[in-house]
Amino acid sequence: MVNLQTVKALWNSLWGTGLATQVRLAAISHAKAHDGTCPCCGYKGKFRPFGMPVRTGAMCPACHSLERHRLVALAAAHDFIDVKDRRVLHFAAELSVMNIIKSLEPATYHTSSYPDSSADYRLDIHAIDLPDESVDVVICSHILEHVNDDLALAEIARILSSGGQLIAMVPLIEGWDHTYENPDVVDDRARELHFGQHDHIRYYGRDFREKITQTGMGLAEFTANGHQSVEYRLLRGEKIFLGSKPTS
Repeated sequence: MVNLQTVKALWNSLWGTGLATQVRLAAISHAKAHDGTCPCCGYKGKFRPFGMPVRTGAMCPACHSLERHRLVALAAAHDFIDVKDRRVLHFAAELSVMNIIKSLEPATYHTSSYPDSSADYRLDIHAIDLPDESVDVVICSHILEHVNDDLALAEIARILSSGGQLIAMVPLIEGWDHTYENPDVVDDRARELHFGQHDHIRYYGRDFREKITQTGMGLAEFTANGHQSVEYRLLRGEKIFLGSKPTS
């Protein structure tokens, strides 16, 4: 039989770790969370904490959507995103967004996750093995901060049809004029400190917009307002960027 003092010692040891602190913060966060509505599945009620560090009310308990997924659903509901009867290529598709896009009745919908074999395609975004102007809409959510974005955006522009569109989301600090990159930051822990995640290689500033327009695409943006951010449990100020290739 386990000694009670041993259990207490183990518990105190765990409680002093970073993991235990995050568990405690998550519990406090959930207790403080307010009710919201999920535009992805229609759930109404309290949302769960998620992330490290913990974000209050980040995850829908019904469909597991996060803030960025719900922003896509809201943008689609406001006709900012239009994929009906169009050929869609979705990089690193997340289930919540996948379901939204499929419900909008695209002509074709294909996913790509490199090197994941469960997707429809295994495409390298730096050298996309598809013909020129073969796709009408490319969805690229939280991908560009992981890769050589200049190569990726050039390839996306190449495969987009005349009038085709790029739907993009990235981590972005509006208070920064310029994107922060640091070639000396190479290990996982340092990248997490500098860029917010162990596999990110930059944190975008306002000049991200120039990255898109330099490919020749026009640019529009969707941002939820204050009331929508509260109602749908969104990250205040998060944006969806819509790059549009000129019609020939």
